[in-house]
Amino acid sequence: MSRPPFDDLSDALARLDVPLGVPEAQGLVCGLLCSRPASSAKSRWFSELLDAAALVPEALAERAADLRRLDHWFAAELAGLNDAELDFELALPDDERPLGERVAGRGEFCAGFVYGVGIGLSARGDPPLPSDARELLDDFMAIDGTDARSVGVEDESGEEEAFVELVEYVRMGVLLVNEELKPVSATSSTAPGADAAVH
Repeated sequence: MSRPPFDDLSDALARLDVPLGVPEAQGLVCGLLCSRPASSAKSRWFSELLDAAALVPEALAERAADLRRLDHWFAAELAGLNDAELDFELALPDDERPLGERVAGRGEFCAGFVYGVGIGLSARGDPPLPSDARELLDDFMAIDGTDARSVGVEDESGEEEAFVELVEYVRMGVLLVNEELKPVSATSSTAPGADAAVH
C-alpha cells in the first residue's frame, strides 16, 4: 500500500489544525508501531494528533475525508514497516526543496519517532531496551538537535551526500528498532499509554 503524496498529507494535517508537519507525524506513528500493537498504536496516534488539534466533534465530522486520508496513511506506514523488501521510506520534503528544509524534516521525524517509542514503552512500564535500539534512539535525539541553519550552500554535493547517508541511517535504524521491539510488543498490554501531549 502506497503512502498518500506528501503535499496531500500536509494539507490534511493543516485542515485538521494538527500542529505537526508530515515528518513528525510519520515519526510518531512509526515509533508507536514499533513499540505497541498496531490496534493500540492507531488509536493513540489519532488521539495524539486530534488532541493537539483541539477540534470540536462537529468540526471533525466536517473533515471526514481528511480523517480517512490519515487512516490510509496509517495503513501505509504499517505496511512499510513490515515490508519484506525493506521498502520503508521517510516522508520528507522532496529533493527539489531546499536542503535546510529537508534537514529540518529529518530532525522532526526523529523527534516524533523517539516520542512515539517513549509512549509505547511507558505503557509497558518502561522495560529496558536492547542496547542497539537504545543507541539508535540516542542518535535520533542528536539528529533531532541538528540545526538546519548550519547547512551551507544548498547545492554543495558533499552536504547533499551527507544528508542522504544520514537519512538512510535513520531509515535502517527505524527498521532495526521495529525488529528488536516487535517480539515484545506482540505480547504487550494494549492498555492506553501515558497522557503525554504532542510537543
